[in-house]
Amino acid sequence: MSITAEQIARREIALLEAPDRVPVSITMAKVNGIMLPRKRHHVGEDTELRDAKAVFKIWTFGDNQIIEKACRYSKNVDGRNQEYTDVNEMRRLMVKRSLLSWSLPIPIERENGWLTTDSYERVGSVPAPLMEALVYEFEKTFMVTESEEETVNRQCAVLFNRGGRGVTDACDAISMFCSYGNFNEKFGMSKEDMAMLPFKDYQLLRMVMTKEGESVKRDRNKKDHHAGTRIAMGGTKPRASRGKRIAL
Repeated sequence: MSITAEQIARREIALLEAPDRVPVSITMAKVNGIMLPRKRHHVGEDTELRDAKAVFKIWTFGDNQIIEKACRYSKNVDGRNQEYTDVNEMRRLMVKRSLLSWSLPIPIERENGWLTTDSYERVGSVPAPLMEALVYEFEKTFMVTESEEETVNRQCAVLFNRGGRGVTDACDAISMFCSYGNFNEKFGMSKEDMAMLPFKDYQLLRMVMTKEGESVKRDRNKKDHHAGTRIAMGGTKPRASRGKRIAL
């Protein structure tokens, strides 16, 4: 069995055992007396490498919704108010909200679900490239990649094709969609339930629901087109017009 397969299995089993925890790790090396992230194949054999490990709380739809809203601001551009999101502030709050523990020699202290102010100041003493690398590894766990989006779009075209026979080897998004359905109507999820839904799962499901809506709209338009214009003649039932349907 390949190492990759074992890594995948270990990660998935770890999620089963602790579904609200996300472990990440990076490789680091001392450069000019400072520990910085390094790729193993980019350093010499004499370089001492270490692993930096961290555990984050899983990023949920509720976390993202509240923190993104808190980091949103308006700016006047050419006489019009434009909405922006302060990405740096959002990442700062993401760390305060989600960082649970790590292997670095800096204690993590939390209170009421957040890093304490003193603890966050100590975390801020970590070299920026090292901290950014850990946060990026965490962000990767809930970002939808271009490859995933392409797969979802391709499989949705099959899933919602009239007369189709279903999707073989369905991706995670299609599997979740078929298993759970729409958030409230199809799985009876309340607003509170949705707030605890992993944000990446929410994004993937939303993408599939969007494609379903587009498919339903296309089918409705086809039915309307084939129905034709109905005309009535005195004393008879309405019948379909033999003329072409004209879009107004």
